[in-house]
Amino acid sequence: MSGKVATANRLREGDIVYLTKKGEWSSNLQEAWFIEGDDSELVRWTEKAVKDREVVDAYIIDVDYIDGEICARSQRERIRAAGPTV
Repeated sequence: MSGKVATANRLREGDIVYLTKKGEWSSNLQEAWFIEGDDSELVRWTEKAVKDREVVDAYIIDVDYIDGEICARSQRERIRAAGPTV
């Protein structure tokens, strides 16, 4: 199944984070708030978080839900979710 999640960077550390259903930010993609269809609620939450300076560069990404796991669709987002590369 296909859907969307919100991602951003923490303001202080720059860590990659994902919006959870509780309205918190987690570094774990699997804890992200997965939404199918209309993503306007995710957009509102991300805009508020940026305005409140909780995160920066917030945006919505396309994901798939496969075998109980959220998987980013784009190569860029898969790399971001995996963590720093050396």
